[in-house]
Amino acid sequence: MEYEFRRDLTGRVEARFSMGHEAMGSWLLAEPAARADRLESLFSAITALQTKECWEFNLPGQEFNLRLTRTDASVRSTVLPEEDCEDMPEDDDMDFYDQELCAECGLDDFKTMLDAWQTFNLRG
Repeated sequence: MEYEFRRDLTGRVEARFSMGHEAMGSWLLAEPAARADRLESLFSAITALQTKECWEFNLPGQEFNLRLTRTDASVRSTVLPEEDCEDMPEDDDMDFYDQELCAECGLDDFKTMLDAWQTFNLRG
């Protein structure tokens, strides 16, 4: 998963992600839980998963829901039906659109991305 965080000429934050992971960027920008000042609860949940204190962490959002397991992280739009991203029907016409609504990655990659997001936001 590749990503880039930057500010446009007006100072607005942009989060660009590689194809197939676009929903991660949308989640970062849309959900208050992804704000840099609120990330500690997510880092605590990740630590609990990594130390096997729990099996799963779910964070419902306004536009996107976040689901963390001991191995994976997934973000999916609240407009999509309740099924895994990989279980969605293959429809070439909707595939590109769906990539912006649903994304998955490994838990370690997700934590690394959150670290980078926090660092980017702290730099201002």
